Amino acid sequence: MKPPSSMQTSEFDSSDEEPIEDEQTPIQISWLPLSRVNCSQFLGLCALPGCKFKDVRRNIQKDTEELKSYGIQDIFVFCTRGELSKYRVPNLLDLYHQYGIITHHHPIPDGGTPDITSCCEIMEELEICLKNNRKTLIHSCLSPPIPVGHSITTASHRQPEGPERIWSDTDHKNI
Repeated sequence: MKPPSSMQTSEFDSSDEEPIEDEQTPIQISWLPLSRVNCSQFLGLCALPGCKFKDVRRNIQKDTEELKSYGIQDIFVFCTRGELSKYRVPNLLDLYHQYGIITHHHPIPDGGTPDITSCCEIMEELEICLKNNRKTLIHSCLSPPIPVGHSITTASHRQPEGPERIWSDTDHKNI
C-alpha cells in the first residue's frame, strides 16, 4: 500500500483547501415563460448556488444574497443531501431559511426521475406558488439545459416583462 502522500486524487475530490478563488460573476437565472400552460408567470432556472466542484467555484453567501435581492420567494431544490455535500453546499437549505426563502426540497438523485406521487406533490406546490404570484426558482445540481438551436434569455437580476420571448412553443421538443 502506498503512503497517502503518493495517492492519486480523482476528478471527484473536492478539497476545502484548494487555492482557487470563488467566481465573482452574478448567478445567472434563465426565465421560462409558462404561457403555454395558461400561466402568466415565469419560472426561474439556475445552477446550484454556491457549488464548488471541478472548475466551478461559486460563493454560497453571495449567490444566496443575490437570489434574495432578485426577489426570489420560493425555491424548489431537487438535489439530495448527499449531492449538496458533494458540491460543498451542505447547509444551503438552512441558508435559504435564514434569508426567508421558502424551500421546497424534493431530493431526486442526479440523473434520476421522481415517482408519480412525488411528481404530483411537486406540481401541486409549484401551482400554489405560481397562482399566488410568488417569484419561484428551480435548481438541481446541474445547469439548466439550453435547447439545441435556441437561445434562452438569462438575467442576473430580473424576471422578463411583457411579451419578451425566451423559449418558443417548439422548444419543448428539444428538451
